[in-house]
Amino acid sequence: MDWQKCMNQAVEYIENNLSSEIDYSTAAQIMNCSDWEFRRVFSFIAQIPLSEYIRRRRLTMAAADVRNGDKIMDIALRYGYESQAAFSRAFRQFHGISPSLARDKKLILKSFPRLTFKLILMEGLGMDKKLGNRTSIIGGGEVGFAISVDLDQKEIHKVNSFFWDTKGNEVIGTTALPLYGAYISEEKCQLFGDISGKRVLEIGCGTGHSLQYLGDRKAAELWGIDISEQQLQKARQHLEASGHSAALFCAAMEEECGIPTDYFDVVYSVYGIGWTTDLEGTFRRIASYLKEGGAFIFSWSHPIHKCVTAEDDILVFKKCYFDESWYSVSLDGGSLSLSDRKLSTYVNALAKAGFAIEEMIEESDEEIIQAQGENEFSKKAKMLPVTFVIKARKL
Repeated sequence: MDWQKCMNQAVEYIENNLSSEIDYSTAAQIMNCSDWEFRRVFSFIAQIPLSEYIRRRRLTMAAADVRNGDKIMDIALRYGYESQAAFSRAFRQFHGISPSLARDKKLILKSFPRLTFKLILMEGLGMDKKLGNRTSIIGGGEVGFAISVDLDQKEIHKVNSFFWDTKGNEVIGTTALPLYGAYISEEKCQLFGDISGKRVLEIGCGTGHSLQYLGDRKAAELWGIDISEQQLQKARQHLEASGHSAALFCAAMEEECGIPTDYFDVVYSVYGIGWTTDLEGTFRRIASYLKEGGAFIFSWSHPIHKCVTAEDDILVFKKCYFDESWYSVSLDGGSLSLSDRKLSTYVNALAKAGFAIEEMIEESDEEIIQAQGENEFSKKAKMLPVTFVIKARKL
């Protein structure tokens, strides 16, 4: 059975019947399971009860009908409310205003988007979560469900900051210099060169381990920005214990937060830049932080690795390389939102921001693979790139 196809067909049935009675057993039959099993699977994948999803979708559709000028009583009956008063209470609770006031098109109403389920590739959660290892977002091994979501910058920031405040290191682990990600190391690449006396800024500094690495190498000033206050608290504690200090800012990398412009010799990001909701805008902001001729170094999961999984010793494409849509995935009781961008998207965004690429690395280091031991993930890494690193220069 194609679970992805069947689940989306079941959602299609629900969407087509929002303004009428929804028979849960009909949706369950599409999934070839019981009513109870369908509700349970939906809630597990979507991280929202099926009844609550239907309620939010109906109130979203009801808002559009209100704006179109339909009678409030007709809308109430259309979406399953027994009285206008009951509908108005639910509408106000969801949108924050009454249906009558919602006719004013200048006012902003809430919207809960339709869910679309798709397959993504994940490494699985059985990997060692020591420093330097990512367990979920750097590549593909297991096939799991994700939910397509709209690019709502505030909502994505909210979801991801909460994830890193509560679950991040526990679920995903920590990636920090000298490792750029799986199987690529600064000790081998030497992209930073002599960092002594230089001002450095890390985008997505997390627990501060990369800042400590550069501080140990005599960087003159350490600066960092991260969306999670809990991560920054860990960074402060770690840097203090290591004998370093840093200027740390809690903000999304896309936003103005008081970081000086034309100031830094190096801006870098180790598995952080892919979280941005505005890649071109983030690269332009990073360019503004750098002195003329300053270097920008960043790493992220190689997009091709997240498209291919191994099945019976054969590599099989499970995800379209060109699909850059945002998706939400649940991990160990938490959820995060991501987009898998093409390599060309990063390259073109760098060019538009005024950077010239000096070097790109995507090969896995054979010495690191041998040192960490051979497993299914490392076997795949020998055939496909896992991580990519780019060093660019501000023109």
